[in-house]
Amino acid sequence: MQTWVDTDAQGRQYLVRTGTGVVTAVVPVGIVGPDDDHASYRVEIYCDAPHGRPGAIRYSVHPIVPAVSALNRLALEALDQVWPVVWTVEWHRHDWIPEDLPVGALNLVTDAKSILTGLDRVVLPDPVFEDVPEFADLSWRDQL
Repeated sequence: MQTWVDTDAQGRQYLVRTGTGVVTAVVPVGIVGPDDDHASYRVEIYCDAPHGRPGAIRYSVHPIVPAVSALNRLALEALDQVWPVVWTVEWHRHDWIPEDLPVGALNLVTDAKSILTGLDRVVLPDPVFEDVPEFADLSWRDQL
């Protein structure tokens, strides 16, 4: 997982994180619009543990995405087909939080909203079976 602080056009700081993981839930939240459709969804992403950290500790992010967004459709597809994703989430302070507070001083759960800004499928390369010695047992390949 990578983390950095960025600044918007008005000079306000926001936090950006990106990493890899698996979508574990997509649930409707917020106000119901016309036709009884929700305007937003919360995407839960189980994050791969940061390098050097134990995998037993569960890291997850829960960003919001508009229902009509291509990211929402991609999240639903990733959930349904269970494939790994590369994700990017931005935490922007709520309007009532003073702008002079550094983003590092905020409680991200209560003082900011997390927004899914990037989601893409992790494409794994096909295994390469070249230059394998003739004496190697490759019968396991038939099970792929």
